[in-house]
Amino acid sequence: MALHEAYPRRVGGWSRRRFLGAAAAAAGVGTGAAACSGSGTSAPAAKVVPITVSSSGAASASPSSPTDTGSGSVDPQLIAQRYSGLKPFPDAPTPPAVKPVDLNVAQPPVISRIPTDQKIVFVTIDDGLEKEPAFIQMVKDFQVPLTLFLTDAIIKDDYGYFTKLLDTGMVTIQNHTLTHKDMPTISAAQQLEEVSGQQEKLIREYGATPYLFRPPYGNYNANTVNAVKQTSGLKGLVVWKESMQITDMQYQGAHRLNPGDVILSHFRGPAQLKGETMIGMVTNLFKRIQAQGFTIAKLTDYV
Repeated sequence: MALHEAYPRRVGGWSRRRFLGAAAAAAGVGTGAAACSGSGTSAPAAKVVPITVSSSGAASASPSSPTDTGSGSVDPQLIAQRYSGLKPFPDAPTPPAVKPVDLNVAQPPVISRIPTDQKIVFVTIDDGLEKEPAFIQMVKDFQVPLTLFLTDAIIKDDYGYFTKLLDTGMVTIQNHTLTHKDMPTISAAQQLEEVSGQQEKLIREYGATPYLFRPPYGNYNANTVNAVKQTSGLKGLVVWKESMQITDMQYQGAHRLNPGDVILSHFRGPAQLKGETMIGMVTNLFKRIQAQGFTIAKLTDYV
């Protein structure tokens, strides 16, 4: 019998508005536009994905760790020189033949952790405010999969930046609304416009149909779930278990990663990171993941 967890009412315990208000205002999308964390309001109609279970149905007590040394295309010396304290990530295990999260259900599920006993996590990056060219090279250097949840009002000044990230072959682009509104504070019709309008723009700009949606600040209600259900191509909502700050992650519960956790981060620069760069923040994120013995897997291989 699968174990289930109740979706937490607070997806993140701190407000990113204090970091990103000025930058978001400059982007013309309001004080919270470049942020994602907030109080997560559960939709009673939404299905929450089960926590990690083993094939026997028991919760996994000793997850298996990646054992190889990483893709041969990743240069350990280059990684060590460019990103102090880091090494290539081990290759993620072969994904299961059948995805453990079923999206062919009546109501779009709300996902924060993937059922697995492998020591893998899933890195997601939101909004699109900071467009640092060096980050494109970093993605090429590490060759690890990333999932981008993009907001049109924040990326429209440079759609091409995210085309270059797509061209690395290591990212997928998913839906994060037109203008980063706090979904439960607006009407059902407005929510549908935020979701379906962004779906149309992402398809037009990037030539692929997103099937995952992330609600801004992690906040959603039954109208949000219905907007996802009504939007062509979308099948599920993705929230998170950890959120990256500047040097460390904020965790829900114990200060550690668990197999299958979804990690939230953002496209941010020195103005939002107290002088740190996007490269510095992601380097810190990768250090935390490696220090706990995890590697990064591709979210769309499991969902």
